[in-house]
Amino acid sequence: MCRGCDRQGGDGIQFMRKYMGMSYAEACAALGIEPKRTATSSFPARHTHARPRPVHLAQVAPVPPAPAVLPCKEWMASAAAFLDDCQRGLDCIPAAVVEFCLRRGITIDSAAAHGLGWNACDRYVPRAAWGLPDGKDKDGNPLTKLLLPAGLVIATRRRAGVVGLTVRCLDEDRQTKGRAKYRQISGSANVPFIVGRAGAPLLLLESALDAVLAVQEGNGQIAALAFMGSTKPADADTDQFIKQAPLLLAAPDRDDAGEKAWARWSASYPHAHFAPVLHGKDIGEQHAAAHAWPLDYAIPTTGEWLTAVLSATAHNSAHTGPMSHENTQPDYCATSGAREAA
Repeated sequence: MCRGCDRQGGDGIQFMRKYMGMSYAEACAALGIEPKRTATSSFPARHTHARPRPVHLAQVAPVPPAPAVLPCKEWMASAAAFLDDCQRGLDCIPAAVVEFCLRRGITIDSAAAHGLGWNACDRYVPRAAWGLPDGKDKDGNPLTKLLLPAGLVIATRRRAGVVGLTVRCLDEDRQTKGRAKYRQISGSANVPFIVGRAGAPLLLLESALDAVLAVQEGNGQIAALAFMGSTKPADADTDQFIKQAPLLLAAPDRDDAGEKAWARWSASYPHAHFAPVLHGKDIGEQHAAAHAWPLDYAIPTTGEWLTAVLSATAHNSAHTGPMSHENTQPDYCATSGAREAA
């Protein structure tokens, strides 16, 4: 503990790095400690690099992007009202605080700013109020209600407003009601989730929650785009937005689905820099491991990882294809050219 700078906590390695200006390896050598190495990386946090592309990448033909079809105005108005209700008093909802702050490292302010909310219980609303026609269920019975399941709400936004809603269902409902992990609300547009400062370097991801965490921890360094899956393509307007990014990074999940995602992304955007996380499957797992006690300094925090990756790739930005530093879209990167459904 230092009363001069009000610094508290940490161990000998952290002291040597903070006050002696040493790297992790240098601090270990000075203290006679064997440096720790994780199963997924031998890089200390301060020496994080963007990795080269995988050598054996499956050949995937680029998918021509199609124009997006936005929901009708009634749907978007109802979706906006639902999101507003799900964001009201987030810091007073214990389940939301646990889900965002404790499990994922996302602050309540970030959740509210980037279109995340919490639906405490199942809601059944008239489909007509959302501009959706009635239908029939799998047994042939009339279907007049729209299910808004309990769970973590993820809203996809564009200039027109809320154009998509996805709910990460409660674990108990997945077990007792047989629900999928993620449920896209009927009528949602199939467009990627985008957050962050317009005109910033763009990070391609699979998960919207990882995108929010990356932008939060990046302190304005990046914007992030989540395809909401490993196989979903971008619509035509989002495709142009990606190509106009001043610097394009890609961090697919480190699993089989992530390899397929990278194959698709690299085929469509050959100027993208391959920059996977160094620990765990994705940004969320790396973030949790970096803050787990006792601290392992070989695991970079999200901020350290982003800073190092940007530093390692920025000098290549002039050779990554046609890009523009100008972008007039709002901070959640609205694409205005998508047409609305009738």
